[in-house]
Amino acid sequence: MRIYFELKDRERVKWETEVVEAQWKDRYITPDEISRNPLGYILCFSFFDLKHLLDIKPEGGVYLYSSSEAFSEEQAIDFVRLGEWLRFFKLDMCGLKIVGEGEGARPEFVKGYHTSGHASKNDLKEVIEYVDPDVIIPVHTTGQDWFKDTFEKTVIPEEGMALKV
Repeated sequence: MRIYFELKDRERVKWETEVVEAQWKDRYITPDEISRNPLGYILCFSFFDLKHLLDIKPEGGVYLYSSSEAFSEEQAIDFVRLGEWLRFFKLDMCGLKIVGEGEGARPEFVKGYHTSGHASKNDLKEVIEYVDPDVIIPVHTTGQDWFKDTFEKTVIPEEGMALKV
C-alpha cells in the first residue's frame, strides 16, 4: 500500500504534514514513480482524483468503475466527460460505457461491477444467523420491519428510547 503524493500548488494542510507525512512519509509514491512502472500499481481514485492522470500521464491501462450510477443529468454529463478523459489516456473502461457521441452521448453502467456497500437480505440473514447475537438493533435502514419479521431478537429503536446493551 502506498500513498499518492499529490502535486500541489499550495502548502499542505496541517493534518497532511503532522499526521500523514510524519507517520508514513516512506509510503508516499510520486506520479513520476507510477509513470515509470504503470503495470506495478493499482490506483484507487475517486471521480474527483482523476485530475492526477494529468501528472501520471498513463498510456493505456484499465479503468474499473464500480460506484453508483448517475442519478441526475449533471452526473450523466460528468460521466461523459470522464469517458472522454479515459479515451484520451487510452484507458479501457470496465463497468462503464459511453454510448453515442457529442450532444447525444450518455453513460451506460455495466451490471456486475457496482459495489454499493449494501448487503442483500440473504447476506444479512446469513451473517446474523452465523453471529447469533443476543439482540438485533437495525440502524441505517428503511427496512426495520424485515428485521422484526425475520428475527425474534429484534429491537426497533425509537427516538428518545434508551437501550441497554
